[in-house]
Amino acid sequence: MSNTVQICFNDMLKILDLGFYVTKNLYTHPNRKLDWYVFLYVADGQMEVWEEGTEYFINKGQFLFLKGGLSHLGEPKTPAFTSWYWIHFYAREPVDDCQELNSYLNAHQKLEVSSEEYNKYIKLPKSGNIKHPKSFEKKMDLMIEVYKSTSQFRAITLSLETLQLFLCVFRELENVHLPRKSDNTVQKIIEYLEKKATYTLTSNELEVYLRMNYSYLCDVFKQKTGTTIHMYNSQIFINKAIILMKNSNMNISEISNLLGFNNPFYFNRVFRKVMGCSPSEYISRLY
Repeated sequence: MSNTVQICFNDMLKILDLGFYVTKNLYTHPNRKLDWYVFLYVADGQMEVWEEGTEYFINKGQFLFLKGGLSHLGEPKTPAFTSWYWIHFYAREPVDDCQELNSYLNAHQKLEVSSEEYNKYIKLPKSGNIKHPKSFEKKMDLMIEVYKSTSQFRAITLSLETLQLFLCVFRELENVHLPRKSDNTVQKIIEYLEKKATYTLTSNELEVYLRMNYSYLCDVFKQKTGTTIHMYNSQIFINKAIILMKNSNMNISEISNLLGFNNPFYFNRVFRKVMGCSPSEYISRLY
């Protein structure tokens, strides 16, 4: 059974309900099998729950995700006066073309938000600690107020606030761990591509610069970014071309030559591959 929960950016979280509860007696988590996911956060005390044969104890300041479609039950082990928040929500697993977000990679700034940036997901651990519990609980209290309101925007607000809450948890946990060696390697490739003056790129120059096999560099780059080194290089230089289109009087041939493309026809082909239209079509769209 996976010890992570995956939250997609391209699919809205659908919130079923949420709330806060304090048990005044010894508590037993109900025996049930739900269609939805459960997020539990213990504000005080300790909660006990089983999921498919694995027992979990959640202490004060800790959270736990329970997955939809699995059996959950408890024993009378949750002490009286334990308090917790919960969120019940629907979430879909990422599809095949969805790429895991890697927060260690500082990618180049694109002028337009591409569909690839939405086609991402984050992995959250099954359980963990909340770094700033008071701030976290305040956010949960505000979300409960929205849930109890009669606002027409209740559903969308809860969806967005829950995603924001999970992103905060993700960022806190990412700061605890150091990037892997492969993350550093990919970051060095990105920095090299961004500093290049011209579009031309050979496998030999990357091997010499990083002192690593080019085949390995290609594999790890694709794994971490979801795209190839050459496509990423193309995106960087087409981005530079667009900046020149918007902020200079240079024509397409001059821009192509300045950025080191072999000829305007090749530039046109690369531009179309990245942007989905020709340079002239893009310019006409701008004006």
